[in-house]
Amino acid sequence: MNTPKAIAVFLFMIMMAVQPLAKDKSDKKTVKQLKEDIGYLASDELEGRRTGSAGEQKAVDFIIARYQKLGIKAYEKDYRHSFAFVNGKEILPATMIRVAGNTVNTRDEACPAPFSAINKKVKGEVIPGVYEQGNIWMIPLFADKDEAADAHFDWEKFTFERAKDAAKQGAIGVLFYDSYGAKFPPEFLPKSEYESLDIPVAILTNKGYESYIRRTDNNVVLEMNIALKKIEMTGTNVAAFIDNGAKYTVVLGAHLDHLGYGEDGNSLNAKKDRQIHNGADDNASGTAALMQLAGWIKDAKLKKYNYLFLHFSGEELGLLGSKAIVKDAALDSNKIVYMINMDMLGRLNDSTHALTVGGVGTSPVWGTVIDKKDPRFRISFDSAGVGPSDHTSFYHHGVPVLFFFTGLHTDYHKPSDDADKINYKGEAMVMNYIYNVVEKMEKLPRPSFTTTKQSTVGKVRFKVTLGIMPDYSYQEGGVKVDGVTEGKPAIAAGVKAGDIITQLGDYKINGMQSYMEALGKFAAGDKTQVTIKRDGKEMKLPIEFK
Repeated sequence: MNTPKAIAVFLFMIMMAVQPLAKDKSDKKTVKQLKEDIGYLASDELEGRRTGSAGEQKAVDFIIARYQKLGIKAYEKDYRHSFAFVNGKEILPATMIRVAGNTVNTRDEACPAPFSAINKKVKGEVIPGVYEQGNIWMIPLFADKDEAADAHFDWEKFTFERAKDAAKQGAIGVLFYDSYGAKFPPEFLPKSEYESLDIPVAILTNKGYESYIRRTDNNVVLEMNIALKKIEMTGTNVAAFIDNGAKYTVVLGAHLDHLGYGEDGNSLNAKKDRQIHNGADDNASGTAALMQLAGWIKDAKLKKYNYLFLHFSGEELGLLGSKAIVKDAALDSNKIVYMINMDMLGRLNDSTHALTVGGVGTSPVWGTVIDKKDPRFRISFDSAGVGPSDHTSFYHHGVPVLFFFTGLHTDYHKPSDDADKINYKGEAMVMNYIYNVVEKMEKLPRPSFTTTKQSTVGKVRFKVTLGIMPDYSYQEGGVKVDGVTEGKPAIAAGVKAGDIITQLGDYKINGMQSYMEALGKFAAGDKTQVTIKRDGKEMKLPIEFK
């Protein structure tokens, strides 16, 4: 039987038997590396990888060391691409509140409102409850004892709306006072979502009220100088690059940051206590996957394109890192072939095997490379290029994108998102799926870009929409447009990325809060105009809501 044909058949059978073993060995190696990487990135040592923190810097150092070990060089001479951002406000020592000649202690007798004018001094002779134009207004914080004891009373919303209305009626400042004794006293909120008003605003606690106001029957001389400062921080993106000398570049990305101790207000921890949010799935899983995929691409010697591997900071604060690197590193969308974003790859359900692939409508080519019938997954597709992660920043610059994630879960944005809950074998399967897409794209022409509808994931719903993607990092007054959506009122009116919306109809826009409030005033079919600033010039454009 030792004929050449028999030997060939025998060798073929051996090869077929060895291939599954080799694949299994490769998957075991992948899983082992994932466990090591996610185990470290989601450990308490990194304290939740909050943007700008020492823990995030440890993650950055870890990622850079891995690329150096892989022999993948830095992009533009340095792996680190830092960016500055504003992350709330702090009270400066110059802040002063004086009632009837008494300097109020701003630790327990009073506090500035976070939406107060940043640095403005006012003085007036005031009668509580008497509201005069050109004077400071003293306004009760609660209507009665029941309201003061209500845990659900939104004092910040109440004081903002009341102070905003007072400013319109001529008040030069507002001092709210608690005459009942709040069960949950107001305190200064560095991360308030309300934009700054044009007048100083402060709140007198019940202790301050009892000390300086209750026994006063006459006019009260008030002085306020509210001095606040924007807190500036620095986030760090990591960028590694395989330079094949090609004309075009492929971008693969994942965000490296998470919530720290939940101090930025985006934690879903019901206890609201200070706990480390390790973010094993969100997004140590994507970070670990990206590093391994980089190694696979290098070893496979894929040569048609250059490959840029981006680990974004500041995703949890509004896609700050991806916006910054697209802008600051001057990434030319005409030279980027496509972008793949990986966010939360670690919780593939063993029962449903549900995998979400977003961005499939951003190029016709995706329909030819996405394996819709892969038996390993039950894949749901989202055509939109806009979504709650960093691929959005590239889509808005005309880049075809794909977004991979294995879905939300009960540990999302909670301290319980830990490494022991990751489905490592499932993540390895998803990584192989993504790599197959990259490999297929090497054999196809450069994909064309198509615009898509807005994703409904994570959206705040109104009766109408302008159809813009706001730049959440912009805090200079108004709402800056980061992108516009096809078929929506903004693009029909001529609004462009980079425009700053300052007014919608009769409603002045100072920031996201007033923008959302203004949208709530309109219904489908309404016509008005939007006021924008473009290159320093004011323009008014007609808008019709659909």
